[in-house]
Amino acid sequence: MNDYSNGIAYATGYFAIENGKRYLVVRNLDPWYAKAIEKETRYNAYESKHNMKRDSKSQWNIKAKDIIDIPDLPDIQDVSAFCRAYIEIHGVLDLLTVKDRKGNYLKKPRLRIYGNEEVISFINVHLPAGNKKVQYIKNVVDKIYVGKTCAIYYQSAKEIVDILEWINGDPKNENVWAKWREIIELNE
Repeated sequence: MNDYSNGIAYATGYFAIENGKRYLVVRNLDPWYAKAIEKETRYNAYESKHNMKRDSKSQWNIKAKDIIDIPDLPDIQDVSAFCRAYIEIHGVLDLLTVKDRKGNYLKKPRLRIYGNEEVISFINVHLPAGNKKVQYIKNVVDKIYVGKTCAIYYQSAKEIVDILEWINGDPKNENVWAKWREIIELNE
């Protein structure tokens, strides 16, 4: 698979074992990602209503039974493509309202990238921005601790634009990029 697809696999995939055989499963609410894997394999993406109660909409899945492994992070060749896929899935670009010294409220862009510590640390050292402190976040659902995740935050408009320019390429999820462009344009 190309490294964009490897980014998808790291972001929303897992390995399952069926009849003693290991294979890659990719699952996402957005069909774009399962269909991207579909283009590289002989398997078809399909809609699943398995988690409708939890997600309020169906998920898109692909079970690639000929993919039994993906590269370790140090073996990723096209790091910007890998980061593009991962950030599309686990990145949040929004506008943060801040108060300046004069008491005026300003909107500033903020990029947050979530995930497990290993992947977040890998992305942190490769993005064309200063290394950020990895934040550790406790996940609580209905007052029940369900685990932890990590995040890195970027709040410099220049760094965010540099990151988006560096990861920009093909393939990409145009719906995600259209939202990002809109936010960046609002900040200009």
